[in-house]
Amino acid sequence: MIDNVRETQAAYDAIASEYARRWAGPDQQWVTAELEHLSAVLPSGARVADVGCGPGHHTRLLRERGFRAVGFDLTLGMLASHGVPGVVQADMRALPVATESFDAMWCAAALLHVPRPDVPDALAEFTRVLRPGGHLLTSVAEGDGELWEPVSYASSRRRWYVLHRLETFTGHLRAAGFEVTGRARRSTHREWLHIRARRI
Repeated sequence: MIDNVRETQAAYDAIASEYARRWAGPDQQWVTAELEHLSAVLPSGARVADVGCGPGHHTRLLRERGFRAVGFDLTLGMLASHGVPGVVQADMRALPVATESFDAMWCAAALLHVPRPDVPDALAEFTRVLRPGGHLLTSVAEGDGELWEPVSYASSRRRWYVLHRLETFTGHLRAAGFEVTGRARRSTHREWLHIRARRI
């Protein structure tokens, strides 16, 4: 039986350096908007978990905004690819941190690799890690079903994606103890849902 998570992890290990290079350019507009939102709702020095941080580009940007950000990712190659310090190898379904130890969680395009049956457990883990009133900023691919996609610049590698619909995903958030406070859509090579939520 194919282990979708492990094969995707192996793909990211293999492409880590090229991935880090390709995503090291100017900040995308949505990233700046989300950073400005966090700066408006949290004080300088607030603790932020960047979950599924990859090379740590967003971890670095969060720190530049004055947050105490820690990056978490399952793939060691990605964590090592950009030389960002203060990052930790971890599975978002079982984060190695104390309960209620973060003020916010940033999870950009990472939940889309979590098996659909495990999504409620991952969101429950986010609830555990966040303090009451803590903020979650996340993005997932919008659509139906699950699929393998080849990596365009490494054709021997592929990544597995789980697509989500807004109503179902926000239902998972509410069940995990979050209040949805904002939502937006964005189109690139795929359709994206950007969701802001607050831990109740």
